[in-house]
Amino acid sequence: MNSNIFFQPFVGKDYANGGIFGKRIMILGESHYCDEGCCDCGNCRLHRECASFTQGVIKDYLDENKERQDWMRTFVKFERSLVGKETDQTMRLKIWNSVVFFNYLQVAMGGPREAGTSAQYRQAGDALFEVMDKYQPEYVIAWGKRLWSNMSGERWREGEDIVVDGYHVATGAYFLSNGRQVKVMAVNHPSVGYSWDYWNRVIQDFLLQ
Repeated sequence: MNSNIFFQPFVGKDYANGGIFGKRIMILGESHYCDEGCCDCGNCRLHRECASFTQGVIKDYLDENKERQDWMRTFVKFERSLVGKETDQTMRLKIWNSVVFFNYLQVAMGGPREAGTSAQYRQAGDALFEVMDKYQPEYVIAWGKRLWSNMSGERWREGEDIVVDGYHVATGAYFLSNGRQVKVMAVNHPSVGYSWDYWNRVIQDFLLQ
């Protein structure tokens, strides 16, 4: 069977049992960007390297010996919102080994703020369902309102808003092929203007649903 997935997800070694959260959580980014382009031929070395792009990003982030880069601050802010405190390398490893990280769009963008086409978002919905059916998350936390507004509307049910400090955060749920429900919400994209202590309060409410 042909797969809709090109960028393979990063799966933490403790994800299956919920890790430090005791719940199976999928973190959903929107896209990768690559100014050199990615190969989707299916059989060359470059294709294999591109397909493991997502996994490589997380592994580079978790590697203390790698030079720290600006994009890594996005992951720092988000991981702090998961645990509600500043994080060190020990906690960082525990957090990311407890989750699945997957990027929604299955084609690379040409720049960091570039959006996909409507056709690319539609195709990405099939990939998301394929990943969720395989890894059976209980919760999905999406990065950014643009991604939220472009996610698949199939097998979807609206949920009740989470309200913290008067600010409403929408939630919903997808239904998997086995009938299981996966609860879904979106945070502001953690690359800019992200208050991790505020979003921790929202996420804690979400994970109690």
